[in-house]
Amino acid sequence: MDEQQNNSLNFEELCAGFVLNSLSEQEADTFLQLLEGATSQQQELFEDMQAIASEMALLYPELKPTDKIREQLIEMAWASVNSPKGANILYLNRFRYAVAASVVFMLVSLGLLFYTQNITSDLTRQGELLSEQGKFMEQQSKMLEARESTILALRDEVERKEELLTILEARDVDLILMDGLDVNPNGYGKVVWDKDNGKALLQVANLPSVPTDKDYQLWFIIDNQPISAGVFAVEDPRNDNFFRIEEMQRGEATGAFAITLEPKGGVPQPTGDMYLLGSMIN
Repeated sequence: MDEQQNNSLNFEELCAGFVLNSLSEQEADTFLQLLEGATSQQQELFEDMQAIASEMALLYPELKPTDKIREQLIEMAWASVNSPKGANILYLNRFRYAVAASVVFMLVSLGLLFYTQNITSDLTRQGELLSEQGKFMEQQSKMLEARESTILALRDEVERKEELLTILEARDVDLILMDGLDVNPNGYGKVVWDKDNGKALLQVANLPSVPTDKDYQLWFIIDNQPISAGVFAVEDPRNDNFFRIEEMQRGEATGAFAITLEPKGGVPQPTGDMYLLGSMIN
């Protein structure tokens, strides 16, 4: 009985090694001799082991035939032989589930990795696009501001020219030329005055720009008495500057015009240096 059990165990071990291709040439020959005299149950065990090993190889081609694998193979094969319901299916299903779970876990992990990388890439790209859009909007805003500034400057220039044309079209217009004095010899200016309507326009050139706490003040001098005709500031001395004179009076008058540098807002009587001076021609 002990010899029969030993032969049976030896058959199982050699059978498992044979179907897993892990026997030496001598062991394989020994198994084939045993297989020739095998019982029907051993024949069935061999066939089930072959089927199970083939399916295991398909499910996991890189599976190495370790002792644990041989034990599982023998267990599944005997379960298949001893159960009419095919217990090998139950064990193979477990094996399939384990392999499938590993594959699913790997695929999910790779998917999450790619998904995370894609999200990071998309967020980075979106950040770059937002930054580019921000720069574009900033450029557009600056361009709009520049256009608005240009439009306002052109509008002011058109208004001055229209007012100058209106004054020049008057029946009685006086033109007073002003020259630069010692403090600013290169400066010059002119006053175009419509005495009937009390409108006047001042043009100056080569006057220095004024500090923030100062203004130029225009004076109309009659009988050596200066009368304020308004204040103005020069921001860009490189260009001719035009100013509307709001405080001129209607009627006949003779005298002179002068421009001085005064405190911001002007003063009742001139106190600063005189930059321009011009006399009316009778």
